[in-house]
Amino acid sequence: MSAFPDKDKVARSLAEAHRLDFPEIRRIVRVIGTDESSVHEPVKLLEVNPETSPSGIVPITFGPLPPKYPYPSILIEVTEEEYQRICSGELVLPDGWKRGETLYQAAA
Repeated sequence: MSAFPDKDKVARSLAEAHRLDFPEIRRIVRVIGTDESSVHEPVKLLEVNPETSPSGIVPITFGPLPPKYPYPSILIEVTEEEYQRICSGELVLPDGWKRGETLYQAAA
């Protein structure tokens, strides 16, 4: 049995915390890397925030915050336009990363 909780549950919890702390966020998408099973692979979230400045893909790394967040995390904050460019493939995530499940989407 692993000493680390399920990474999907941690990602959902982190997304929920960000949604509550930053109500301007319109969407949070999990980003999946090539080795998600590793405890050393961070939880990665792509956050669509209309109040951020367009700056492309700029991953910001945070250390773990045990016990609730035992994994390091990476946040990528983008505008809605940048998100659409990611979806169309015009703006690409770092090598080996891809969009995963949408963890939060604001009501229209």
